[in-house]
Amino acid sequence: MKISLACFISLALATVLLVAIGQSPTEARWGAEGVSSLRAVAAICLSAAVAGLLPLAVVATKWPSYVGQAALCGTAIRLMLTMAVGAAYQTLAKPHLPSFLFWAVVIYCVLLAIETGFGVYLTRCSFPVVSTKREVPA
Repeated sequence: MKISLACFISLALATVLLVAIGQSPTEARWGAEGVSSLRAVAAICLSAAVAGLLPLAVVATKWPSYVGQAALCGTAIRLMLTMAVGAAYQTLAKPHLPSFLFWAVVIYCVLLAIETGFGVYLTRCSFPVVSTKREVPA
């Protein structure tokens, strides 16, 4: 559970950091509409990442032998949720599209890398590496 909380905190901090770093250049290039698109896509990607983290967090604590499948399921949830909510937001709110799409790719990839790192760590904790050397009697 501590690892899942650390992952959630890392995802939130990375999102806040990306918005803080990207706000000034986005405003200089695309104006206030670009900044609002940046904030919207950050919220969409973070909420999808947290939703994708939930199966991994639950399975890692209760059924650690299935953590690999949970990580794959979480990735699918995060991809589908990001696409669905992003498409709905684009259709309904009509955001500044270049800013929205640029930051969607950047934020999605950064959060995916963080979540994948934690997923790999949890998988390695569940399935420790054993020696691959076979001892052959002389």
